[in-house]
Amino acid sequence: MTPSLFTLDLGCGRNKHNPSIGIDIDLGSAADIICDLNHFPYPLRKSSFGRVISKQVLEHLDNLEDVLAEIHRVCQDKSKVIIEVPHFSCYLSYADPAHKRAFSVFAFDKIAPEKGFKVLVRKITFHRAFRRYLIQKLANRFPRGYERFWAFIFPAEHLHFELEVIKNP
Repeated sequence: MTPSLFTLDLGCGRNKHNPSIGIDIDLGSAADIICDLNHFPYPLRKSSFGRVISKQVLEHLDNLEDVLAEIHRVCQDKSKVIIEVPHFSCYLSYADPAHKRAFSVFAFDKIAPEKGFKVLVRKITFHRAFRRYLIQKLANRFPRGYERFWAFIFPAEHLHFELEVIKNP
């Protein structure tokens, strides 16, 4: 079965992806639904979305496991989940007191399968000053070595993940 065309923009803020249904806690956001993403269940129907976008949100939430379980609940089988979070070496990761967790390129390797997701893409991105050099290519080719030895010498900016929802019939 092909997932529906409905997109959920989780924590959309003022820059809601269009077309999508936005959900956010901020009354000043572009959200269609005002909701605290730390409280479950979200006011969304089960299996109603074919795609979820979450950009710069998960680092602000209390419990990643519960959020992933809720994303899984509202998605259809084979839905795509696009996630962007700051890399742990990015100064924004630890400079913003609202951030509750830091992320590695391997952040979803264990939890994704446990919560019913398959990791399709994981990518480290860098500020444009570093993209001119081969740092981004090398970091993505050898992510373990990069994070272990080079992350604080050549800090990354963000992580981009794409997950696929796996639901048992």
